[in-house]
Amino acid sequence: MIFMRLCLLFIPHFHWIGLGIFLSVLTVIANVGLMAISGWFIASMAVAGLTGELINYFSPAAGIRACAVGRAGSRYLERLVTHSATLHMLAELRHWFYIHIEPLAPAILQQYHSGDLFSRIRADIDTLENAYLRIIAPMVTALVAGSLFVYFMSLYDPLLAGIEALFLLFAGLIMPLIILCFSRKTGRSIVKISADLRQHSIDSIHGLGELLIYGAAGQQAEKINELSKKIDNEQAKMSHYDGVAQAVLGLCAGLALLIVVIIIIPLVSGGDMPPVSLAMLALFTMASFEAVAAMPQAFQRLPETVAAGSRIFEIIDSKPLVIDPAPPSPQPDNFDIEFQNVTFSYSNGKKEEKNVLENLSFTLRSGSRLAIIGRSGAGKSSIVNLLLRFRELDKGRIFLGGYPLEQYHGEDVRRYFSVVTQQNQLFNKSIRENLLLADPDADEELIVEVCKTAKIHDFIMTLREGYDTWIGEAGFKLSGGQLKRLAIARALLKPAKILILDEPGEGLDRKTEKELLTAVFEYKKSSSILLITHSGISGIDILDLEAGGNA
Repeated sequence: MIFMRLCLLFIPHFHWIGLGIFLSVLTVIANVGLMAISGWFIASMAVAGLTGELINYFSPAAGIRACAVGRAGSRYLERLVTHSATLHMLAELRHWFYIHIEPLAPAILQQYHSGDLFSRIRADIDTLENAYLRIIAPMVTALVAGSLFVYFMSLYDPLLAGIEALFLLFAGLIMPLIILCFSRKTGRSIVKISADLRQHSIDSIHGLGELLIYGAAGQQAEKINELSKKIDNEQAKMSHYDGVAQAVLGLCAGLALLIVVIIIIPLVSGGDMPPVSLAMLALFTMASFEAVAAMPQAFQRLPETVAAGSRIFEIIDSKPLVIDPAPPSPQPDNFDIEFQNVTFSYSNGKKEEKNVLENLSFTLRSGSRLAIIGRSGAGKSSIVNLLLRFRELDKGRIFLGGYPLEQYHGEDVRRYFSVVTQQNQLFNKSIRENLLLADPDADEELIVEVCKTAKIHDFIMTLREGYDTWIGEAGFKLSGGQLKRLAIARALLKPAKILILDEPGEGLDRKTEKELLTAVFEYKKSSSILLITHSGISGIDILDLEAGGNA
């Protein structure tokens, strides 16, 4: 079923798939035809030399040249078409995968390790190229070309056709199925171990500093070495199976050739078949096994491909925790936020889970400021998840602009908010590119203005490349305080009506925090501001209560 679902994904590309298979069949036929015609031609020339008979060698010579040129041309076009189709399919598969997992973020995706997600997006989808390139195409080619070869042999003798069919069937189906039974577990293990190896490697890179500080780098390296040895062992087993399969394939071709020759010799001796047919049919039989040469590897690739597809569909089949309503989102006249007796837990149906929020009520009017104070784990960040429609509440109501929040589509709600979370995602790009994620159309003047407000501009100007400085993966080249200020600058750059600051003082000293928040409140004085913090720090002290702020 997994493989059938994968095949359905390729339906939009069936024209290219069909063309690639046609060219593959044409290549096999050209190669087999080249061997058969060459055998017939050489034997005919030998007979003509012995008997002195005249022979038209122009036609077979032209046929040999046509097959040689056709084989090279069709092989080139087949590689061009199949690989181009595969690359396009992989690109669309990644887009399709992202479209399906985007609604799952962050509630569902946070259940998966980041390295595991990366492995599925990159390596597992890359593995799916086997479905067409190394499984579907070889199987269809073997079926079509093999049938044509058996039919050709039947034109000379039904027994020869039966021998051809029997050995092609054994070499192209029965033997690969036997190999599949032995290699199925190995193929699945390769996918799982490869995913674990990538996950641990990513962990090692991201957490290298912590590993070195706590002296755990050696243990992590041993784990990676252990996984490397495991995958080497599994790949060695797969290579062993492949060697056995190729040996059996060669044996089948040799036995088929031997039996065909044994059958033809009496026919030639009895005058029932021209002598030159012996060489032609012998070479034809030997060359015809090219049609099934890729079948053992196709069956070996099947468990690995199915395992990768299973990992992909495991995420795709997950249901989002928040379902968008069918009607379009309302268009509010204001951006008042109101919580009415909101109760929420991360139970996901488990009754024993305690409520994170219970009967919470508050109101944040448009343009006003509100501070929410609570200890770590008190549910402050859960308020953000509910507001952004990443989670659904259990009881109570939330209103935005006078409309129930559940009437809004998630994407529409998130356009109204600009959020600085406790863990902000920064990419391995320049400072400028990370900022422009909030507003791709922002000009240089606006970028500088928000960075000055966030108290990060002076630091940026000390860098050799200024705003074009690359900050590394997850911003590892910056300190915690610099990362926080850069995240605040990016949030200020987004033209949103509501600003949420979740622990904005983390990584900053009290003086810097107060100066920063004072500048932010002044810059966003016409916007609603929700400040979330674990203590009554300087951010609370500077709330302008006379302007409508409250704590």
